[in-house]
Amino acid sequence: MKTLITIITSIMLLAGMVHTAEAKKFGSGGFGKSFSTTPYKKSSPQDASGSKQTTSPTASNGRRGLMGGMLGGLLAGGLFAYLLGSGAFEGIQFMDILLLAALAFIIFKLLRRKAPGHAQQRQAWAGGDPGHDSSQQDFTSASGGSADQSVPMNFPPGFDGEAFAQGAEQHFREVQEAWNKGDLSVIAEYVAPELYAALARQRQSMMVPPQTEVLDLSAEIVRGDYDDQHAQISILFRGRVKDELEKSEDGIFDIWHLERDLSKEDAPWLIVGIEAE
Repeated sequence: MKTLITIITSIMLLAGMVHTAEAKKFGSGGFGKSFSTTPYKKSSPQDASGSKQTTSPTASNGRRGLMGGMLGGLLAGGLFAYLLGSGAFEGIQFMDILLLAALAFIIFKLLRRKAPGHAQQRQAWAGGDPGHDSSQQDFTSASGGSADQSVPMNFPPGFDGEAFAQGAEQHFREVQEAWNKGDLSVIAEYVAPELYAALARQRQSMMVPPQTEVLDLSAEIVRGDYDDQHAQISILFRGRVKDELEKSEDGIFDIWHLERDLSKEDAPWLIVGIEAE
């Protein structure tokens, strides 16, 4: 019985490590509000460098997925062999069966963490074919560059979209740097209070500080609307990040939803929702 409890505890710790690995980029997993945005679809790379950028992260993901499956299989097989060799099945009781069932379920969830759910969610935003992986592809507007008529593109008077997008790129880098350092005071300046609490919990749960470097980045406004009280902007980030710890690269396809209180003079734009893997 003690052996089973020890193994279950080890599996729970491993699950925590997997969760930590997935939170190395700010906003990973998605938080807060979401809105319909301009649809995007896959496009072919325009040159060799573009092709390199799209294939390299994919290959990296493939290697990591392979290693994840191998490690998961070795873990499950090793634990089973240990149980057989240690005599843990001798005099097995009903509670032991329940613990073993829980162990099997946790292992199954670990092996399925990279299931298509997130990819399909991204493709729903992108207007792509859910039967194909678009996680590391370049995207262009589904209508050849013009916005979807069903998505609002209304901006407050005096709003400079080009300057806003350029500033957003710098803010993305600053937020990621603060995330690496665990500087939650900087994060608090960028996000709404209700979003900050969830992000703070995620960052504080990380046992190893991330070392994620933004390599390439572009920003594009994909939604805008306002009324007498609030203005809303949705901005799409695309690019690449490098994990210095794992020496691997991944694609960026994140949408930040921001709001500004127009009833207050000089109120800041705050992130109220993040859509990201």
